[in-house]
Amino acid sequence: MVRKNFFRVAMLMTSLGVFGLSGAHAAEITDVLDAADYVYLENQKVDNLFDIALTPAFKQQYEWAKLKREYNDTASSSTRLLNELQYERVVNSLDIDLAVGLFHDLEFRMTLPIILSDQQSYKFDTTSDNPEYQIDKGKSWFSPSTLSESRPYSFFDLDDGETLKGRERSGLGDIKFGIAWSPYNAERHFIPERPWENNTGRSTMTVAFDYVAPTGKARAIDNSGVGSGVHEFIFSVAASRRYKFVDPYIGLQFGVPHGVGDVFKDFGHNQARKDPGLWGRVDLGVEFIPYESLKLDYQRLVKIDLRAFFTYTGEGRNFSELMDAFGTGSCYQADSATNLGAGCGWVAEKWSNAGVSNIRDMADGLYRGPLKEDGIFDYEGFATIGGSLSLIIQPIQYIQIRAGVAASYMQDHFVTFTKVGKDRVTYDPDTGAPVPGSGKDGVVTETLFEERNPTYSGALDRVGNRIKRTESLNLDWFVGIRVMY
Repeated sequence: MVRKNFFRVAMLMTSLGVFGLSGAHAAEITDVLDAADYVYLENQKVDNLFDIALTPAFKQQYEWAKLKREYNDTASSSTRLLNELQYERVVNSLDIDLAVGLFHDLEFRMTLPIILSDQQSYKFDTTSDNPEYQIDKGKSWFSPSTLSESRPYSFFDLDDGETLKGRERSGLGDIKFGIAWSPYNAERHFIPERPWENNTGRSTMTVAFDYVAPTGKARAIDNSGVGSGVHEFIFSVAASRRYKFVDPYIGLQFGVPHGVGDVFKDFGHNQARKDPGLWGRVDLGVEFIPYESLKLDYQRLVKIDLRAFFTYTGEGRNFSELMDAFGTGSCYQADSATNLGAGCGWVAEKWSNAGVSNIRDMADGLYRGPLKEDGIFDYEGFATIGGSLSLIIQPIQYIQIRAGVAASYMQDHFVTFTKVGKDRVTYDPDTGAPVPGSGKDGVVTETLFEERNPTYSGALDRVGNRIKRTESLNLDWFVGIRVMY
């Protein structure tokens, strides 16, 4: 049904196809469609009553990284990172962008993402020959009798050369809606009697607000959903200054995600984080326009966009790189004392999924239910830096061909980073019970119900067990066609 409706809309847009006259002198980052307006072509004022554009684009995203694990070396009393897994993720999607001019330099826009496939995969990291930094695959966390406190062990149940593939996810993603407005537009300050001002620089500024709705089925270990499970609010401002053949620009963005309650659960009791982290992004770039013909009856152009970007994502809680490693064939031994964690796709000592009513029983060692992992972990804040190159070719009035590639490097950061809990009481070391009215003692006690974070997992979040994403490289490319009226 989605495919059929898409082609119907595409045919409709093609039948309307006349070149949108706005935005001829603004960088793409500041360009908006408008309505009930006019532009100048060949120094003549031309009415522009309505603009609309449809852009289907195929996108492919690659992620490569190493997932290393902390190890407490009791012999040297030091903590070091051990090679554990090589991680890869490939996402193929068809993004359909629709933009409609509402009034003077005011645009409504939306993006419909159709995820064709999204899959994580893992294999042992054997890139180091130094045993000091290599997991001992002869020992396994799944077989406690083989473990020794002084030797590193394998956390994941993989053989040499084996690749563990996660679920192949697909479906409708999260739809984005937005409004963009240019309060200052170079087109409005063009004076036909002074055409030389084209060569001395003309500025455009655009502000925008976008909302990402959790329309896609939220991803989980036991489903093939692709949704993020968040409401996300994105604020942005961009400015460009067009000279004859170049158009430098700057863009700023700030994102505020808020998790849906039944996905990003609020357990209340000492929980440190519930939502994904806030993020901000800066883009700096230049558009080069080697060819542009804006005639009354025939408009053509070629644009080359070269940009650099920097993003910082604050500490938060989100779907993890590890979720499919725990959800596809990973099995764990039951704790002999509590019978916790037995089964596949579960992690011992994880409290969050037992439910608030069971947390005290778990703290007291009385809970006997399963601890099913949901794939959502707290993570450390990190920066991403990268660059992109894109090309826009408009061979005829009705159509633009768009393509681009981007590469980025992600700062090393822990992907299991949950805090133990909150310091609330003093407890009696002999009885293990809190002392009534005692107040804080400066220590967060992992085994104390009154202080422990219900989303904390000693198996993953305790110093010496944490997993860190390192040597991260992302590569994206896209190709699309824009049909305009």
